[in-house]
Amino acid sequence: MPDWQERINDDTRPAIRAEHELRYAVAAPLIRASARWCDLGCGTGLGAVTALAGEELDGTALLVDRDATAAERAATAVPARATTAIGADLSTAAGIDRVRAALADASGAGALCVTAFELIEHLESFAPLVALLVELGARPDATVLLSVPNDAFWAIDNPHHRTTWGEGAVEELRSLLPAGHVALHQLALEGSALLPLDEATVARTDVALAPGVPSHVLLAFGAQASQVTSAVTVVQSDLEAQRRWERQRESDLLYYVKKVEALEQQLAERASTDAAPADGDVDAPAASGHA
Repeated sequence: MPDWQERINDDTRPAIRAEHELRYAVAAPLIRASARWCDLGCGTGLGAVTALAGEELDGTALLVDRDATAAERAATAVPARATTAIGADLSTAAGIDRVRAALADASGAGALCVTAFELIEHLESFAPLVALLVELGARPDATVLLSVPNDAFWAIDNPHHRTTWGEGAVEELRSLLPAGHVALHQLALEGSALLPLDEATVARTDVALAPGVPSHVLLAFGAQASQVTSAVTVVQSDLEAQRRWERQRESDLLYYVKKVEALEQQLAERASTDAAPADGDVDAPAASGHA
C-alpha cells in the first residue's frame, strides 16, 4: 500500500526518510559554505537537520512553507546562526514576492544556496516558482537545487500532487534552466549485507548502481552547481518496526473502510426517510359518490 505521507517526521518509514535526507545531504556542503540558505517547502526541517548532522551553520537560514507553523518548527530546529520563518503559498505571485523581498533584504551578504525539494508538484501553478528559481540562479553568488518525482516510477497517482511529472515534463522544465545545469536521477535501492560476526567496526563497501527507472530527478544550476555529484545512502531494515507499521496501516485502512460503509448506510437510510411521504401527506381516497 502506498504511503502518501507528505510531511517527514519521526514516524516516517526509514526508506522514505533516507530518500528525503539524501537530497539534503547532496546540498549540505553548499549549505554549509553559504552565507545564506533558503529552503522552499521546508516542512518541519527534519530531513535537513538530519542531513546536516546537527552541525551549526555559520550563515543564516530562511525557511519557507505554505504551513506557517511547519516553517516555524523548521526555524527552531535548523542549527543556523539566525533563522527566519515565512508562511507563503508559492503558487501565487504574492507568496513569491514575499520570498523575493526577504532575499533582497539580505542581498550582498554572501553566497546563497536555495533548495526546493519535492515542492513543485504540490503547487497549483508552478510557473511563478520556476521563474523565481531561474532568477535566483542567475545571480553570480547563488546556487539552486530542486527536485521533482518521476511519475513513471509510481504505480498509483499521488493524491497530494497537483501536477504530473514524467520524462517529457522534466525535459520541458530543463529547457527553462540555464545551460550547464546538473541533472541527477534518484534511484530506490533494496538489498542486504554480510558482515564479519566477530567485528563490531563500521564496514564500508562499494555499491554498484545499474541504470534504472528513477523515483525522482534532482536538478542544480548556478554558481556552484558543478559541486553537486552522485551520492548514496542506505539504512538498515528494521523488520519488526516495518511489520508493525504495515499492521497499523492495514488496521487504519480497515477502520476507515468500515467507517465509510457505516456513513454510506446512514446516508442511504436518511435519503430513504426523506423520500417517503409523511403520514399527513398521504392523499385520502376520493369519494365514490354512492350512498
